[in-house]
Amino acid sequence: MTVRNDILAKVRTVPSMPSVVVKLKQYLSDPDVSFDELAKVIEYDPGLTANLLQLANSAYFGWSGRIKTVKEAITRLGTNRIFQMVLCMSVAPLVRKPVKGYDMESDGLWKHSIATAICAEQLAVSLGLSNSEEAFTAGLLHDMGKILLGTFVEIDDEPIKKLVAKEGLSFNEAERRVLGIDHAEAAAELLQYWKLPENVVAAARWHHSPEEADDKHRDIVDLVHVADILCIRMGWGIGTDGPLYCLNSEAEERLGVDADLEDVVTDRVGAAIDEMQNILHGKPEPMLS
Repeated sequence: MTVRNDILAKVRTVPSMPSVVVKLKQYLSDPDVSFDELAKVIEYDPGLTANLLQLANSAYFGWSGRIKTVKEAITRLGTNRIFQMVLCMSVAPLVRKPVKGYDMESDGLWKHSIATAICAEQLAVSLGLSNSEEAFTAGLLHDMGKILLGTFVEIDDEPIKKLVAKEGLSFNEAERRVLGIDHAEAAAELLQYWKLPENVVAAARWHHSPEEADDKHRDIVDLVHVADILCIRMGWGIGTDGPLYCLNSEAEERLGVDADLEDVVTDRVGAAIDEMQNILHGKPEPMLS
């Protein structure tokens, strides 16, 4: 079995999405879903409920008044926002660990993931794009391939780093040469296995090579690519591979992002990260094996 095939086989060893995320996803596909039913799904887990209410009252996600119940949070913030919050809490146990293959300390990948999610969403909002909520989800999950390669496979990154130094390749190009797959493709395989939306899968797959994405996914791929690079530049949760990626200027031009907007958006992200991390250091529902 090749290294690539071995890595792809490992996708099915990564814990499944928690039952609450799966149930919420099913409910949200029904336009006539009852808010009472949604609230019951979440309230089944008291810890999840407590964290959700903290997030609902946070400066970034929050409402101008005080939200006291799950149903009130759903009513005021909307079902998509609630899904984002629950997804954040659900993936946190996986990404709040050291990622051995990328020399990332505990919480490094988590900080980068949440920063990219906020950054992608804020770019979308600032640019008047309609997919800001999906951009948050895609930004949050874009680097899940590093969990697969760095933790579940525990790749030896020395041959990859040597190839980068010798031939001047980007880290993901060197990954493909050494392993037959890079962390972006690995993320896409995992997110497909989790049955997440096509746009979210595409953003993970092409976040280092937006020029290769299909036109129908162009905006969200460009958003996540630009957000990812901006967060790397700001030093928000990067490993040894971080400085080895370049911004695709055409993606920036397609979106209409300029230096002034970058400054505004990164200021917003910086203000939100610490609060989000503190809230999500609680004990959300663990990923199921």
